[in-house]
Amino acid sequence: MVTPSKWYDPISERWIAPREQHSEAASLHSSENHVLELQRSVEIQRIWRLLVDCCATK
Repeated sequence: MVTPSKWYDPISERWIAPREQHSEAASLHSSENHVLELQRSVEIQRIWRLLVDCCATK
């Protein structure tokens, strides 16, 4: 895949540089964060349900 280093936009009359691609390490880190956040969310929901059940029985 060929990506240009810069190109000229005649409407804005300026040179535009492409955004940098995320490295594989950054992508992996983001994926790990997503998994951790999902696990945290599941744990919060579990605790909330236990709390609601406990309060509902009294």
